[in-house]
Amino acid sequence: MTEGCENAERYLNGHPSSTNPPAYFSKIAHLISKLYPRARKIIEVGVGRSPYTLLRLRFLLPNAEIIATDIDPEAVRELSEMGVKSLVDDIFEPNERIYEGADLIYSIRPPSEIIPRLAELGSRIGADILIIPLSEDAYFSNLSGWERIVENGLIVYLLRKSRR
Repeated sequence: MTEGCENAERYLNGHPSSTNPPAYFSKIAHLISKLYPRARKIIEVGVGRSPYTLLRLRFLLPNAEIIATDIDPEAVRELSEMGVKSLVDDIFEPNERIYEGADLIYSIRPPSEIIPRLAELGSRIGADILIIPLSEDAYFSNLSGWERIVENGLIVYLLRKSRR
């Protein structure tokens, strides 16, 4: 079990849970670690109360700085108490200093209205953006120019930026 997972597994959608986190989150972490094995900094946007992917990433990529952001101060406080580097941030008015130097910014099931904001942020700071949308959100979003990756039951979209 990864460090920090013991506390995180007690929560699912903000409520105590005796179940293990869905394998879905682990699959995402493995895909990210495969795509970015030498990443120095990875940020999850909109982590909420499901930190399972980033907890697994900390184990898979021990040399990378893994950061969680969310608009909900309470969720950020709870993650900080679990030892997760987490910051309050609003993707509609992002603090770009948080994201500077990131190799990858990702979001799991982001609302379709924040996908263009993620793309804009990635373009400004030179980071790749990876989203794992709900299937119906992929159809409502303009994902032209995004690479579609299908692996291990996952469908993700990756917008690669030129390296700094």
